[in-house]
Amino acid sequence: MNDQDVLVVGGGVVGLTLAEVLTRHDPALRVTVLEQHGWGSGATGYAGAVDIPYAHTPFHRELVEAGRQWWKEFQAGAPAPGPRTPLPFAWLVRSSEAAAHLEETLVTPARPVAGPAGGAWRLPAGAAALAGEAHVIDPALLTAALVERLAARPSVRLAEGRRVTDLAPAADGGVRAVTADGGQWRAGQCVLALGPWLPGSPLLSGSPGEQVSPGAGVRTKRVYGLRVALSGPAAVRYGVGSAEDGIFLFPVSGGEYAMSVKHDVWDVPPEEQPLPADVLARAAAFLDAVVGPGAWEVTRGRVFADTYTPDATPRLLRLSPADGVFAVTGLHGSGVRLAAGMATHAARAVLACRRGGTA
Repeated sequence: MNDQDVLVVGGGVVGLTLAEVLTRHDPALRVTVLEQHGWGSGATGYAGAVDIPYAHTPFHRELVEAGRQWWKEFQAGAPAPGPRTPLPFAWLVRSSEAAAHLEETLVTPARPVAGPAGGAWRLPAGAAALAGEAHVIDPALLTAALVERLAARPSVRLAEGRRVTDLAPAADGGVRAVTADGGQWRAGQCVLALGPWLPGSPLLSGSPGEQVSPGAGVRTKRVYGLRVALSGPAAVRYGVGSAEDGIFLFPVSGGEYAMSVKHDVWDVPPEEQPLPADVLARAAAFLDAVVGPGAWEVTRGRVFADTYTPDATPRLLRLSPADGVFAVTGLHGSGVRLAAGMATHAARAVLACRRGGTA
């Protein structure tokens, strides 16, 4: 039996960041992270993340603020460039209502600009542009930096290739986990950070396929992600997005651009699907408008899933109050963006549970 104080199941960006936050607050806390494949190999491995201070709800705003503070501390003294770098970014708006919406939802305000600098992008007819704060997060670099940081902490144990097959209350309190290789792990608290696989996980109580918990309000929704190659002046590093259209375009590693296209298809499994023709058509229309015909090429695409509430807010669920079992609802691209905030939120709940209270 492997004993630890806190067991984190899932080695994506949320699980690793949670371990970092916990052991930064309490260096003596024994934290183990179990990952069934490799670090960041799930939803984190495909995500392209533009970190914009965009908040739909008060809790969303709390996550954004907590994430900004975490990044400030995490990158203090670290060599630059790191996994999160500043990005020139423009919001496209076509109406006064859209501008007012951004004013309400952006944590840091955007300012009107006449148009793109240096021909980096085009201002579509009938649209105005607002320049706002943004950063690009490289999930692979972030995962590597977190693993390196955690491996240097004596109280942290990182274990790849360990798939958890069963969770149950431990005889002497806390929770006991069993892995597919026969290993047994005991902890005072356990956090499931399973990404979009959480709702259908056999580690949850209830019948297979049941939602995370009654009344949780958590559902999985389709996410359409594309990789785009740009040419000419459009290849300048920049980001541009439209909250009205639910489309964002921004650079990722290797010279590619990532593009996300919102599409409201709910209650779906997190498995890859062909990109629908209507989604490709929406992407093409946006690229023609802001980049120009002939200056772009979609190189690949993927259909995945996010897991959150209908207003796109992640949840921290207390699955078993008596046994200290929590779950962080899983997201995809926005999961990387909000991972630091969610990890900070979850860490507060875990530490409060250890003290015998509630978050």
